[in-house]
Amino acid sequence: MTHPPCGPERRIARRVFGARSAASNHSRAAVVAALLAALAATTLTACKRPDAEAKPAPARDTAAPREKPAVRFGKVATRALPQTLDISGTLVADESSEVATQVAGSVVSVEVDVGSRVKKGDPLVVLDARNLALQSQAASAAVAQARAKLALQQGASPKDIDPDQVPEVRAAKQSMELAKAEAERVKQLFDQGAVAQSTWDAARTQAQNATAQYEAAVNGIRATVAALSSAQAQAGLASKSVADTTVRAPFDGAVAEKRISVGEFASPGRVVAVVVRDNPLRLRIDVPEADIASIEIGKPVRISVAAFPNRTFPGVVKRIGASLKASSRTLPVEAEFDNSEGKLRPGLFAQGQLALTGESKTALLVPEAAIGTSGTSARVFVRSGDRVTERLVKTGRKVDGLVEVIGPVADGEEVAIDNVSELADGIEIAAAQ
Repeated sequence: MTHPPCGPERRIARRVFGARSAASNHSRAAVVAALLAALAATTLTACKRPDAEAKPAPARDTAAPREKPAVRFGKVATRALPQTLDISGTLVADESSEVATQVAGSVVSVEVDVGSRVKKGDPLVVLDARNLALQSQAASAAVAQARAKLALQQGASPKDIDPDQVPEVRAAKQSMELAKAEAERVKQLFDQGAVAQSTWDAARTQAQNATAQYEAAVNGIRATVAALSSAQAQAGLASKSVADTTVRAPFDGAVAEKRISVGEFASPGRVVAVVVRDNPLRLRIDVPEADIASIEIGKPVRISVAAFPNRTFPGVVKRIGASLKASSRTLPVEAEFDNSEGKLRPGLFAQGQLALTGESKTALLVPEAAIGTSGTSARVFVRSGDRVTERLVKTGRKVDGLVEVIGPVADGEEVAIDNVSELADGIEIAAAQ
């Protein structure tokens, strides 16, 4: 871009052109040389570009220095801990029952829903019992009729009945005894020639008929006793059928599934609900072949679940399998866990440790507050002068507020227990008082 001549340039030009007009004898070359020299000198010393951009002054750093995080420290400690086996598995109910109907009928009410807590004997579903109730009444009437025929007192058993004490039999027996006595008397008279043959024949026939009537009465009573027993059985079945129209919980627990609704017709064997006993819960563990010698019934087990990450649940080994699984070469073992609080649920995935027999081993422990996370890994920050160094570790058992760690830490080192989430590898810190 071309700029117009400034003030000094104009004055020099006027002088040069004036000198050229006054001294015309000078050569054009001398004039031009003088003009160029004057212009160069003046431009270097006196002329400045009016629109020259000024260089910006460097910006001053006004940001405050970063504050060092105040951190307290705890020491890495060693402790002898019993040998353990890392375990995992799914919690299952102690018992699970698909509760089904035993009689047919229409559903008149459903007393539970999914998640309902029940006690043993609580009603789950009620069926229409009217037809069965009528059958029960008929059976009870047949029992009462048979007992009346046998003249049984209330509460008396038909097994203890004496047929001769039944009025009907007692009368037949008396008639038989009279007929036999009469026949004996007539026979004596016949032997003495006092009566005719026909009289003796008639007396003897009458005695025989009376005996037959007596025996028939006894047999009739025995048949009635059998009929009473059958009627009692029928009445019992009818009464049971009426009771079975109310489907009840088989044990204390919770309803896992409801499979029927009011108005449906249920045939015998129809599953109406699934009830689980969720206290205690079982954990099925597959123990490797190399560790089965260290497993004993009663050994403690501790587990944790994702639903309660900061809590462990204690249990004990209750059952040890009789043989190994051929496919995996592992021994099935079951542990039980008290669930009185109702925190755990069947189906939860659990991880933990199973105590083994044998000598204890030394473990490194740090305070629980020292454990941080880095992705899926655990980490601690070890003190190194006025800075901290990140160490990735694997966590193990929790004991009295301490956590077992496996990794590049040593006994006696100090680990940060404050503001762990704010720390980074190599960051400068200030020791908290």
